[in-house]
Amino acid sequence: NPNVILEFKTKSANVSHLLKSELPKNILCTWSLNTETIISQEEHGTASLTKRLEAAREVADKGVTVGFHFHPMVHYKQWEEDYQTVIHQVSEMFSPEEVALVSLGTLTFIKPVIREIRKRGVGSQILKLPLLDAQGKFSYPQDMKIEMFSHAYHCFPHDWQKEVFFYLCMEAQELWQPVFGFTYDSNDEFEQAMKQAYLNKIGNSAIGLGARDYSPRDSSPW
Repeated sequence: NPNVILEFKTKSANVSHLLKSELPKNILCTWSLNTETIISQEEHGTASLTKRLEAAREVADKGVTVGFHFHPMVHYKQWEEDYQTVIHQVSEMFSPEEVALVSLGTLTFIKPVIREIRKRGVGSQILKLPLLDAQGKFSYPQDMKIEMFSHAYHCFPHDWQKEVFFYLCMEAQELWQPVFGFTYDSNDEFEQAMKQAYLNKIGNSAIGLGARDYSPRDSSPW
């Protein structure tokens, strides 16, 4: 289906099936990343950070374009140093030419989800976070989000900021300018920019994808 860009997103390190196959250029393989603290304490049953990055490296070595989601970022003691360490590992292991996207985002809850977490008695510290009402949902205060996202963005080398498509995932539009120094006037404008960035990275000619053919799903930044 050359008129589709398909993104696989995971916290797994199980990529053996991908390594055995000849993958078309219009497949992106992306990993949700977090600090070792959050992975060990909250992401139970998932691959370690090291294994996720090693799996991504194997896929990239095969010539597949990869991407990374820092979502959800979590505010805790020493979060700045820990996220900086992760981002340093990523930028050391991968070149910006290999990476299509980096997304940033954090936790947002609706009341039924909060009730379900409490009901299940999950071994998590997440609901101890300083959550505020945000347009009918619960999330971090805006100033805390700006601090977290700006820190992560500026931990990436300058060539990454220029050559990789960065975006905020499901965050308020007014956060873009203070974090990235730019914003999009509409979701349509954002989707067009995303589409063009992905096409430039994977090679438009390789898949014969026309500008009107691609419509990203679940990519709305706000």
